[in-house]
Amino acid sequence: MEQEIFKYHVHWKHKDKLYVDELSAASKVECVDYFNDNKRPDVSLVRVELVGPDEGGAQEFAHAPNSPFSPLMARRRTDIEEDAR
Repeated sequence: MEQEIFKYHVHWKHKDKLYVDELSAASKVECVDYFNDNKRPDVSLVRVELVGPDEGGAQEFAHAPNSPFSPLMARRRTDIEEDAR
């Protein structure tokens, strides 16, 4: 049986500015653990909100200027080919 994946809005803080990213996970705990395990040391988690079922995967760009994650730790979409971006 396939595990259901949900979409979450992850609110995080860097130098007193708030940001929001979207991540996919099987649970809120998994989402929080992923963020904390892979975040840069200069950001902090503020809150995580459930958006709903994930219907294709969230995308977080590894080279985004405001990425909360260390380089190359971002998840990739699996529903489209790399060249299609």
